[in-house]
Amino acid sequence: MKPQALLVLLILLFNLSLRAQNKPYFQQKVDYLIAATLSDSTHTLEANITITYQNNAPDTLREIWMHLWGNAFKNRKSAFCAQKLREGDRSYYFARKKERGGISGLDFSVGSQKANWRISEEHPDVAVLTLAKPLPPGGIITISTPFTLKIPASFSRLGHVETSYQMTQWYPKPAVYDHKGWHAMPYLDMGEFYSEFGAFDVSITLPDNYVVGATGLLQTESEILFLQKKEAETRARLYTNDKHVEAPFPPSSKTMKTIRYTAELVHDFAWFADKRFMVLKDTAHLESGKSVDCWAMFPMSKEVSPGKGQSRYWEKGAFYVKRAVEFYSKHVGEYPYPQATAVHSALSAGGGMEYPMITVIGNSSNGESLDDVITHEVGHNWFYGILATNERDHPYLDEGFNTYYQARYMKEHYGKFSAVETPDFLFNEKKQGSILEIGYLLLAREHKDTPPDTHSEEFNGLSYGLQVYMKTAIFLEWLEKSVGTAQFDAAMKQYYHKWQFSHPYPEDVKAVFRENNLKADWFFRAMETRDQMDWKLSGIQRDKAKNGYQLEVKNKGRLDAPFSV
Repeated sequence: MKPQALLVLLILLFNLSLRAQNKPYFQQKVDYLIAATLSDSTHTLEANITITYQNNAPDTLREIWMHLWGNAFKNRKSAFCAQKLREGDRSYYFARKKERGGISGLDFSVGSQKANWRISEEHPDVAVLTLAKPLPPGGIITISTPFTLKIPASFSRLGHVETSYQMTQWYPKPAVYDHKGWHAMPYLDMGEFYSEFGAFDVSITLPDNYVVGATGLLQTESEILFLQKKEAETRARLYTNDKHVEAPFPPSSKTMKTIRYTAELVHDFAWFADKRFMVLKDTAHLESGKSVDCWAMFPMSKEVSPGKGQSRYWEKGAFYVKRAVEFYSKHVGEYPYPQATAVHSALSAGGGMEYPMITVIGNSSNGESLDDVITHEVGHNWFYGILATNERDHPYLDEGFNTYYQARYMKEHYGKFSAVETPDFLFNEKKQGSILEIGYLLLAREHKDTPPDTHSEEFNGLSYGLQVYMKTAIFLEWLEKSVGTAQFDAAMKQYYHKWQFSHPYPEDVKAVFRENNLKADWFFRAMETRDQMDWKLSGIQRDKAKNGYQLEVKNKGRLDAPFSV
């Protein structure tokens, strides 16, 4: 190529790059209509889904990338399987075929026309639909397909234990298309999700003695009465002497019921079904006068030894949900949804996992630990649920910010767990806090700490907890103390109100902080690099006039950050 032609090409590519970087903000709108039937004798779900996809981008789309995350459990070729092996967990790799799951029966149509589509060569849980007619800016299409989901055993999030079901990442959904392009990603155990906002209308058919907790607002009057009756039965049982007897899996009713949920301004839909669930309800009262229904669902558990029965801790589960909703609404911004639910169910991907309006919680060591985990997971309704950042690329914007507020909650209600101590949910033992702080410091001193603003696939389990959760929370606490709590809270509230129901990136958080005169450039640098501060007290002089001391402090490190004396 001639030098002049090469120069012209480089200038053209540079201008195209600038145009891509300077696209005005947009986000796609994706609505779902789903009808699903659970067969608990075969652990399968038969469903039909219709997706209405609205292209709000300035670009014409010729394909739609789709997530089929249930296929992460189909074979040993998934990114999920590879990640579990890297972490030393071989349980899924050596699982029997009948314990695995996956999606089959897909037959995509766009409008009334059959669509050409293919599974990604790299990932069995990612597909791409080629549009026969390109979708212009402002255009709307409907994508529909039947599908059958074989529900796997509980290896991660989606799964079942006998007839207890954890229905998460269970349906086909389009990947996010934003100003940085398509974000098609495989399912991972460590590394969460990024999805488009829209509305859901979901009908679930299953035996009528199941208790269901789900995203959205329950629309079926008979099921509302069923839950009210369950709650009354639960409260009556709490005052009996046999309240902590382990409940076996009862047989399924031969009578089926169909229950319907609707949800607005959410980017995911999850549901949990168990015939053993007890039900409790409380009500959160927000400063605006709005009320939010707060639910807890849990099976009764056997009292193996004093203080060890899980249901003993869940007697205050609905209250913990209520208190968390009120706390985050006060300090970050008002909760916009009509209900919040926590369920105690099987989970093989950490201590808890969040979805819009609902969270699933694993076992806890005591009531305080349960409160800690519920608060963290309910808090994700704000960070991840409403501020829907790309957690796969920038995990600290969700996990780290949320851990900081969780630590403030625990300090307010228990007088401990500042952000420089480890959240209980990581190890479920309070005494581990100082150990993990030492672990973080050792990694930093060896220059082996991974910056929190790193793609989630580049962390191992320990560094993910130490860096994404803990380091971010520690530095946010330093930022709060350096500018004052009132100014910090004002900036965070503006961030929430400006970017709620959107997809903010780190540069958007930086812009809001600057608008509020927060000197926070050091914080974002700390998130992006291994640079550290290394303060040295080099001199002390008595200041008799001020009846104090004047300190001379020098920073030998490369990170110029505020510090405490």
